[in-house]
Amino acid sequence: MSTFMTGLGSMLGRKSQSPPSAKTSGPKVDSYSAGSQEAFDLSHHSALLQAFPNALPVSVFKSRVKHMLKCKGMDATTTLLSTSFCCDEVNRSFESAMASDFSGHSFNLGGLSGFPFAGTVGIGAMASHIPKDGSAFIIYGPHVGFANTHDVGKVERKGIAEPNGCCGSAIAAMNSICQEHKTCWQNKSPKKGKRLSPFKGKAKNPSLPPLVDIQQYHVCQQVTSAVDIEASSSSILLKSSPSVSLNQTTLPTAVYDAITPDVDFLLGTTSPQPSLLKKALNLALIGGILINTAPEHQDYFLPLRFELFNPQQTAIANLLPELQNFDSDAESN
Repeated sequence: MSTFMTGLGSMLGRKSQSPPSAKTSGPKVDSYSAGSQEAFDLSHHSALLQAFPNALPVSVFKSRVKHMLKCKGMDATTTLLSTSFCCDEVNRSFESAMASDFSGHSFNLGGLSGFPFAGTVGIGAMASHIPKDGSAFIIYGPHVGFANTHDVGKVERKGIAEPNGCCGSAIAAMNSICQEHKTCWQNKSPKKGKRLSPFKGKAKNPSLPPLVDIQQYHVCQQVTSAVDIEASSSSILLKSSPSVSLNQTTLPTAVYDAITPDVDFLLGTTSPQPSLLKKALNLALIGGILINTAPEHQDYFLPLRFELFNPQQTAIANLLPELQNFDSDAESN
């Protein structure tokens, strides 16, 4: 047990050499954001990994990614970082942490739930900002809270006594889908092949234009397309994992499944449209789930995709296995 705890502390970059207690917060770990430190609690870490296996503390994640990109010839000084995460303020510290290794700033492509609402105009603007002979690095995904009570879908926020919903946009979409599922199966089994639309795009205040809810409308439509509400009267299933039911823990996966086609379409990685990133020598694309925790803890990132593309937007390397099974000795060499 002591060997495991010492190794875990080393992975997280703890400053103290003594392992933390599982019952109390241990020594602080090296911070992933400049000028601050977060306490490492082994019980909190273990509980989070039970809910999200293979998730990495942000300090570990960004260190691995920086090293791997450098080995692929993507210099941090000539690589433009772009992100597509939800508007929620809890995500800004992660973006700042990643940007600290890439000239200190990033291009924002995201809107509600992490969908790339900047669209082709935003992608085009981002592409025009890539340094000469440089590369593009895009990281995207939904986010979810993990409270100190180990509740998924909630998180403690500064200045607020109780944990509250996170991600609110995704939770609202799930609630709409669940209500439509309940209504359909209370009446009768829905007709196969009929597309059910749980969100009608109407603003709560009918005097306001539909534009008021345009982002949430898209979130609901896309998440609906990532789940199957016709297959079972007892639960809503994920299309990517037909045996998995939609709930607070699996919701981020459903949202990730919904966001990814939008990202690929805009970048031209899976569509015949011309690429907007021909200026870039390479494109590194990471998709995953950002896990927000209380202010005293590090956030985590669960990588689900890490690909390298050439200027023709052809995938030339799948780096996810290497990221997940990273050799810490290689980084020190």
